[in-house]
Amino acid sequence: MIHHEKTRNRNTVRQIEVFEPPENLDPLWMGVGCVIKVSRSGTRGNEPFKSISYYMSSKSPQSRRLVDGIREHWLIENSLHWVKDVIYEEDISPQISGFAPKNLSLLKTWVLTLLRAHGFDSIKAAISEMSHNLKYILSFCT
Repeated sequence: MIHHEKTRNRNTVRQIEVFEPPENLDPLWMGVGCVIKVSRSGTRGNEPFKSISYYMSSKSPQSRRLVDGIREHWLIENSLHWVKDVIYEEDISPQISGFAPKNLSLLKTWVLTLLRAHGFDSIKAAISEMSHNLKYILSFCT
């Protein structure tokens, strides 16, 4: 299956192949229904990229949910984890002990949800627009 996608500054072609699991698969992986190969290529801005990812699923190779499941995974990764890692620099946070990392992560997720609920697609733009504008920030709470 080949899928084309064009977004803001990105043009992506995905080729998805589904295989039966290999017969010599380690017994620890019992229950694997299929192996999925996703080849991605295209441009981000004007820069070309190419990658290959492999997935294992408990679903059968004929399942129509395979492609949807992979897209849902990347939707979460791109809309939540990437933002928290890159915009909020969560991976290099100095808060590493006690409940601080979990509490801050929860707070950051709540802020992202609040910003998106108020129509912001770009979290960076939202932060720029709201910085030093306490009245605007507090208007979200009413």
